[in-house]
Order: sequence, then structure tokens, then C-alpha cells
Amino acid sequence: MDNKPKVPMLSVHTDPEKTIWAVGGGKGGTGKSFISSSLAIHLSSLKEDVVLIDADLGGPNLHTFLGMKESDIDLGHFFTNKVAKLQDTISLTPFEGLRLIKGTENVLFTSNINYYKKLKLIRHIKTFNAKRVIIDIGTGTSYNCIDFFLLSNPGILVVNPEPTAIENAYYFLKSCIIRILKFYIDHYGIQDLAKKVSDQIQDTSKSIYSFFSEIISHDKFYADLLYRALQRFNPCLIINKARDERDVLLGESIANVVQKYLVVELKFMGAVPFDENVHWSLKGITPFMINHPDSEAAKAIKSIAEKLTGRSESNRMAGEVKAS
Repeated sequence: MDNKPKVPMLSVHTDPEKTIWAVGGGKGGTGKSFISSSLAIHLSSLKEDVVLIDADLGGPNLHTFLGMKESDIDLGHFFTNKVAKLQDTISLTPFEGLRLIKGTENVLFTSNINYYKKLKLIRHIKTFNAKRVIIDIGTGTSYNCIDFFLLSNPGILVVNPEPTAIENAYYFLKSCIIRILKFYIDHYGIQDLAKKVSDQIQDTSKSIYSFFSEIISHDKFYADLLYRALQRFNPCLIINKARDERDVLLGESIANVVQKYLVVELKFMGAVPFDENVHWSLKGITPFMINHPDSEAAKAIKSIAEKLTGRSESNRMAGEVKAS
């Protein structure tokens, strides 16, 4: 009889009938709200059923990117139990098929919602009646941000071609990985490995690769188990505000570094060129994708959406069948 412990369920979402994308970044100003809203607008133009959730609990502004003003109901009503279901906080948008759950600034300490409220929110998101759910999460490495990112399939990391943005994105991914490892280690009660994970948190110079190198000699079974757990974590990367070819090539370089030192595959989805009109569209409270649908930035976002939904692969296969 095999007495080896069974692998527990990870919090990573894997329902093939539904996609949940959490769009985050290691720091503010990378353009995650712009990317989130633009992807949602484009998918709605393709007759997709999309729900956009503003989970940036510290400073929600996603409605502005959709050309909308304040709404009468938001996440605060859900957190304070004024509405029973997350579904009840939905607001219609100017775009057919696209609905919005607006964040709130009206509830004290909303950015630090407690563990049980977070679990309740995650549970409602998982059972949400929509094929595409896009979550715009906050910045930083709080457990709230990390857990929303791990909920998704996949999580989308938005990075600017700047040293600070790249560094913060790296540590954000490392924090997600440590969260996954800690989940498994706590589940199995492996105290000596728990100490090693704690050391990882304290010493930012250590890589996940070095962590695995240490534990392979200690216990190959648990090393293999933890490694397989990380293979279920498949985040994606978008370089935003790219100004030249070097910025575009940066995406593959970041993915290679993550593979080497963090032992996970980071899929580079593409680069969105810098466009000054993004600023002016936001200032005018009008969506960029509507004002500039033929711009290079809009084309890049459409291409990324195709990769994320698998449309580009489907189109390629359809073309091959037709050619044959």
C-alpha cells in the first residue's frame, strides 16, 4: 500500500470552463488598470461575457478607464453585508457584455480586509456567473494581492521597462512562490522546511533554485512534491510602455531570469508600446481602445487578448485546416 501523503488542492484556479485573470504589478504606475480595462473592452467587442472587478482595495479607479463616474453600489456594500452576493454589486458599463464591480474608498481599512472577508470574496469570485472575470488587484506583496493573483488562471504581471518595476515584479513573483511553498509545507507539517522558507523571506538574495538545491539532499520526495506544486503556477508577463526594441526584448530576458532563479515558467505575452494618448484619454474620461482602436498600443492589446484566450492558436489551426 502507498502510504505517501496525497497532494492537497492549491488555491490556483483551474476550471477550464471559466477564466479568471488577475492583473497585478510589483509597484504602482505600471498601467495594470489600463491593461485590465483595455482587455475587457476588447473582449466585450468580441461578444464575450466579461466581468471586471476592481480589487485594488487601497485606491480603486478602474471605472475611470471605462469612461464611467461614481456608482451607487460597490465592493463596500459586499464587505459590510449590505448585499448578500457579490453579483448584487454589479454595475452596467457603456459596453455590451461588459459589467463592472467597482472598488470602494468609503469603508475604513478596506485595503486591509480580514482573512474571512477575503475568503468570502474569493469564494464568490470563483462561483461568479461569467465566462471571463478580470481582477485588477492592488500593488505590493500583501497577502491580499498575492492570494488574488494565485486565484487566477493565469495571473498577469504588468511591468514597465524600468529597473524598479522589474525588481519589484521579481520579488512579487517570489512572494507568490513562497506563499505556495508555505501552503504545502504547513499542510504536511514539515518544520525544518518551514524554517528554510522563513529564511527565504528574510534573505531576499536567496533564490528559489538554491532553496530546492538544499532540500533535494534532505528529502527528495518533498522536493519533488514542492517542485510539482510550482509547475501549476504559470503567470504571464506584459511589458507596458515599451519605447523601443530593447524594451520588447526585455520581456524574454525577464522570463529567462524567472525560470532560472524562481523555477517557474513566466510566459511573455507581448509588449504594449508607449502612447501619450493613454494619458489624454484618461484625462478626458474616455476609453483609449475606443478613441484609438487602430493605434499600435491597441493592436498589441488585441494580440495579447488573442494569446490569453487561445484565439490566435485556434485561428492558426483553422488556417492550416483550410490550406490543406
